[in-house]
Amino acid sequence: MAYRLDSDTPLGRALRTAARQQLADAAEDLTALPEEEAVHATRKHCKKLRALLRLVRGELGDLYRYENAHYRTLANTLSTSRDAVSLRDALEKLSPDDKFPQIQSFLESRIQRTEEPALRTAAELLHQGAARIDHWPLDHLRWRNARKGYRRSYKRARKAMKKAFEEETPEQFHEYRKRVKDHWYHTRLLEDKYAEALGGRRKPLKKLASALGDWRDLQLLRRRLVLEGESFEGELIPLLDAIEARLGELRRKLEKLSRKLFVDKKFAFDD
Repeated sequence: MAYRLDSDTPLGRALRTAARQQLADAAEDLTALPEEEAVHATRKHCKKLRALLRLVRGELGDLYRYENAHYRTLANTLSTSRDAVSLRDALEKLSPDDKFPQIQSFLESRIQRTEEPALRTAAELLHQGAARIDHWPLDHLRWRNARKGYRRSYKRARKAMKKAFEEETPEQFHEYRKRVKDHWYHTRLLEDKYAEALGGRRKPLKKLASALGDWRDLQLLRRRLVLEGESFEGELIPLLDAIEARLGELRRKLEKLSRKLFVDKKFAFDD
C-alpha cells in the first residue's frame, strides 16, 4: 500500500491506518526477506512511522516522545552493520564492474550478520507497537495540524541545508539528509490531500535525499580508505580519484536541487 494519508477521512483515523500498514509491512518483511534486505526494509518502515508521528508531533506531547523512542530503539536493534553495508554499497554504486576487488573484499569482511536474538527482539517490538496504535489519542487532530507540521518540516530542512553548506561536513550533510527525508515522507503523506500545493515536490525531494545519502557515504568511504590505505596497493589512488570526481558531481546536484526546493523562507499552503 502507498505511503500516504487517506484524504477522505479524519486525520486521526488516517494516521492510525497508515501506521498500522507500516508495522504490518515491517513484520512481513522481517520474516519473508533475506536477512540483509529484511533489516534494511524494517529500518525503513521505522523511519516512515517516526516521520508520520513527527508530522503532528506538536500536538502529541508525551505520545510522540514515547513512540519515537520505541521505534528508534527498534531500528537501532538492527543497526549492527549499518555503516559497513553503506560503505560496501557506495563502492558497488561507484564501481559496478568490480575494479577494486581488494577493497571490495575488505568492506565485505566488515559486515556482521545480525544475530537471531536481535531479529526476535525487533519482531517483539513491532508487535508491542502495533498493539498500542488503537489507543493513540488522535481524535482531536484536524488537517490544519498536518499543514502546520509540514511547514515545520520545511523550515527544519531549510535550516539544516544552510548549516550543511556553511560547514561542509559529512555530519551536517547527514543531518540535512534526515531533515530532507522527513520532508519527503511528509510530502508523500499529504500529496493526495494537497495536490495543488505539493505537486511536483515529491520526486525532486527523493532525488535530493538520495544524492545526500550518496555524498555522505562516499565521504565516509574516503575517510575509511585513507585510514586503511596501506592495505590496498594499486587500488587506493584510482578509487580516491573516482570518489573525488563523483563528489564534485553530487555537490553540484545538491546545490541545484536545494535551491529549487527551499528557495522560499516559509512554505505556503492556500489556506
